[in-house]
Amino acid sequence: MHRLITIGSWALIILLFLQPGIAHKGAVEGMRIFTTALLPYLLPYLVITQLFIRSQNSFLITTNKFKLYFNVYLLSAIGGFPSGAAVIASLKDLGTLNKNNASWLLAICHAPSPMFVIGFVGIEIFHAEIAGIKLLLIIHAVNLVFLLVFIILSPPIHENMHVQKSSDSPFQESIKETYQILLLIGTTVIFFTTVSFIVFETVKEVLPNISPILLVFVASLFEMTGGISLAGEMLSGSMFLPFIVASIIAFSGISIHMQIIVLAQKANIPIRKYILFRFLHMLIIPILFFL
Repeated sequence: MHRLITIGSWALIILLFLQPGIAHKGAVEGMRIFTTALLPYLLPYLVITQLFIRSQNSFLITTNKFKLYFNVYLLSAIGGFPSGAAVIASLKDLGTLNKNNASWLLAICHAPSPMFVIGFVGIEIFHAEIAGIKLLLIIHAVNLVFLLVFIILSPPIHENMHVQKSSDSPFQESIKETYQILLLIGTTVIFFTTVSFIVFETVKEVLPNISPILLVFVASLFEMTGGISLAGEMLSGSMFLPFIVASIIAFSGISIHMQIIVLAQKANIPIRKYILFRFLHMLIIPILFFL
């Protein structure tokens, strides 16, 4: 693994050296995506949810496992990824969730925000709001089936498993946690957008006759939003566009995965279940949406 990372790092360094203009263009695009598409929506939501879960609120303080896990899913669904992972990591740090339950919820509570799917994907890519709503409903239907099975099979919640840590200044702690999360998100979005641009342009130069679908795959491998935008441009009118866009969202992109994995590792949450469920999403969601 370390050797693979070393080889990949040297390859990227060489590509950065050979294509500084493309790297700059990618970094600027990453900044644009973060500051105009992500930051305005994520910042207020993260502050509010971080403040919410630090207050002594019965919404999350309960021994009823159905109530607790559905409420955690609701918070994750409203914010979308990686906000859901940030909520789960915070609840793990606060003692509301233990390591095992946090690991399952991290895997299950993974969905894009409603605004992104309905607004950007539905209206701008599919030119049909109903298509975005349909895709969103499929994603949550699949997740809720997994969640229900997990709740039924999970052991009961005992009082001593949920000792909430007291907070002297919930708002100050919420602000501190939010800027750390946003710094992580901004860094990964800019970095992987830059990498996406470099690899995309390199592949186009080496293989000028490459299929548009493969080019979309290359772009979406690193950063989801850019890949979806490219799919809308290159595959407009194609019958495969819904399947490909659903596949991109189900995969989510390395940028999203790195954000969630870093948040999970910071809270000492295992990520094997998260990785397994991403493969399940890729197998189930595109097929259901295409049918």
